Amino acid sequence: MKVNSKYSNWYQVKSGIPQGSVLGPLMFIMFINDITEVCSNNVAQAHIYLFADDAKLCRHIAHESDYEIL
Repeated sequence: MKVNSKYSNWYQVKSGIPQGSVLGPLMFIMFINDITEVCSNNVAQAHIYLFADDAKLCRHIAHESDYEIL
């Protein structure tokens, strides 16, 4: 990326899908399609909130074991 005639450094990305990839939209649909079902079945009393391409998983933490479950 160029800002004020200076370029940022390149870094090796070890996870995720590069933006602008051909498979990006397909991989996103595969991931997001079942996320609510999987999270509600596997995380007791957890709530998942979805908006566009963002997901937030929430659970009330009352005991130390609660965060391990989440």
